[in-house]
Amino acid sequence: MQYGRGSKRGKLTPHQSSIILDLKPILAARSIVHPTAFLLKIGINRFSATKLLNGSAVQVNFRQLTILCEHLNCTPNDLFVTRKMQLPADHQLNKLQEADTQVLDPKTLFNRKSLDEIRDMLKDKDEE
Repeated sequence: MQYGRGSKRGKLTPHQSSIILDLKPILAARSIVHPTAFLLKIGINRFSATKLLNGSAVQVNFRQLTILCEHLNCTPNDLFVTRKMQLPADHQLNKLQEADTQVLDPKTLFNRKSLDEIRDMLKDKDEE
């Protein structure tokens, strides 16, 4: 892709990118109910926070990525997903989630389960 003079990203739009930032799963996993307030509190400005949350961001700088990973206790792989990519089976990008993957809600997962059942679930996960 060629970039135009004076343009950092050319004419790239969020809908054209095959690798996108998706904060919904990690925010749900961390039980963050007010994501905009959270992003503002950790040092991401309102304009960027809005773009990050509504899926219209076409770029993330390393400062923002570092802040997100530090405060969400995650890696960049937890934040990015792929969309409509045809890759060889052994390609490393296959380790990223797909954009349409259902968000796992811990409240639903553990709802009505005893502590012993939850411990067993976690133990089974550790053994994988």
